[in-house]
Amino acid sequence: MNKYCVYLLIASMLFLSACSNNEEIEELQTISLAEADLLHIDHGSTTLEVESADIDSLEATLLMNNNGPGLVIDEGKQKVKIRLKSDIKRMLNAGKMPQLFIRIPSSYVGKIMIEGSSGNVKIKNLNTPKLDIKGSSGNVSLDYLEIKGDIHVSVKSGNLLLNLEDKDSNIHWLLQSGSGRRSVAIPLENRQQSNRKTLGQTGDGSFKVQLQTTSGNITIK
Repeated sequence: MNKYCVYLLIASMLFLSACSNNEEIEELQTISLAEADLLHIDHGSTTLEVESADIDSLEATLLMNNNGPGLVIDEGKQKVKIRLKSDIKRMLNAGKMPQLFIRIPSSYVGKIMIEGSSGNVKIKNLNTPKLDIKGSSGNVSLDYLEIKGDIHVSVKSGNLLLNLEDKDSNIHWLLQSGSGRRSVAIPLENRQQSNRKTLGQTGDGSFKVQLQTTSGNITIK
């Protein structure tokens, strides 16, 4: 395909995008996690918000400003994966990217794995024994009353923010950054500090919180 064809394709997609219906559309899907021990969420470049709730089944809601492809939920043996169908029109709709909201039953005791690229992630009081987040340039914020499970977050250029109300949560802390700053407003026992790493403990240290970024900042408060 020559350059003229590529430019023509992009222009056509922009025209179709401009002519599309901009009315906000909400897609809701529910699924039981009773047999699952792994929930995998691939949000790509879409903003994602995840929280625990007193509900019986997982609820996934996608807010869109166009009629593009929506949610896909794949069920396997003891595994559930949530992802978005790819759609080139979304990349051309600047400022109109979809948002994904996921509510997880508080009774779910399996692992949650979240992967994305440039989409921001917001976590609100997840009640799960293991949370694993991997990203590229998106920011990650975590709001917890108390941490009662292991948390591992690894991003490249995104910033990490953890708001923790119970400063005495039983945590073994490991914070690693390359060129980014690390700011910890919680008193840590057995604190060890180097240019790229901060170690410490609150409570009895029974849960592990590992926050890693290459060039982003890490803030604990």
